[in-house]
Amino acid sequence: MNREQLKELGLTDEQIESVMKAHGKSIQDLKPAQEELDGLKTEKSTLEQQLADLQNTLNTQKDELSSVDDLKKEVETYKLKDLKTNIAVQAGIPLELAGRLSGSTEEEIKADAEKIAGFVNKKQPLPMKTTEPPKVDEKEQAYAKILENLKGE
Repeated sequence: MNREQLKELGLTDEQIESVMKAHGKSIQDLKPAQEELDGLKTEKSTLEQQLADLQNTLNTQKDELSSVDDLKKEVETYKLKDLKTNIAVQAGIPLELAGRLSGSTEEEIKADAEKIAGFVNKKQPLPMKTTEPPKVDEKEQAYAKILENLKGE
């Protein structure tokens, strides 16, 4: 709005002056509100940047925590493997079979080791005399009898 537009509307100089004063006053009243709005916009952008930084930090922390969890699982695996090896040695089980021991606690693994040790450490009886039927061929039968007599001595 300017003075020429008001003159075209047919207002007197006094009316134009009072309208201009009122307009100036309203503009002056809006300046602090505009400054406050600009300050809020600046604060908003600062807070948005802080939020983005915090989200990046949170994502980094999550990645680090998952790495720590993976390492904990790996350590537990190695502890269990070491425990199985120690129990296998104590039970007299060959180390090749230590990985086959099952259980998640020491007691369960020991119980399984005792079962396996019963099979592994069991002495096999020597085979008895052959149970094959005698050979029909007399010549071969004679040679077999000679061998048996030689073994018997």
